[in-house]
Amino acid sequence: MVDSNDQRSEALRGAAQRRVELKQALSQVEIAAAAPSGDPGWRDRLLGQLELLRIALDQHVEEVEAPDGLLPELLAEAPRLANQIAVVQDEHPMLTRQVAAAIELATSSADIPRVRAEVLDALNAIVRHRQAGADLVYEGYSVDIGGQ
Repeated sequence: MVDSNDQRSEALRGAAQRRVELKQALSQVEIAAAAPSGDPGWRDRLLGQLELLRIALDQHVEEVEAPDGLLPELLAEAPRLANQIAVVQDEHPMLTRQVAAAIELATSSADIPRVRAEVLDALNAIVRHRQAGADLVYEGYSVDIGGQ
């Protein structure tokens, strides 16, 4: 039998791993978007990195929202944070839509400044979400989930 501290540690470890993966995907999209758009492979590289970001975001959502994931565990551990947990969880569909919109625009538009703006808006939203999640974990457990 696994005690609650081991369960929490597993949920925190899973969330921390997804956090690192999401940060790496964010960085790679930013690098791809900032590259010279005159390069013939620019759009394909950007789309490839956006797809990896979409996957990392989906995995993050699955990990933290799973029945044994971080958000349900945090709610059980610190019910006083129910409203903040709901806000963070409610951001997931919006973030997913923003990444999908960035992929769609990068696929279909020749307006490079608009594509870059859409991509950066999605990245900024995910960065703010990661910050809110780190604050939430710290408030619930007094544990820094990691700056990655």
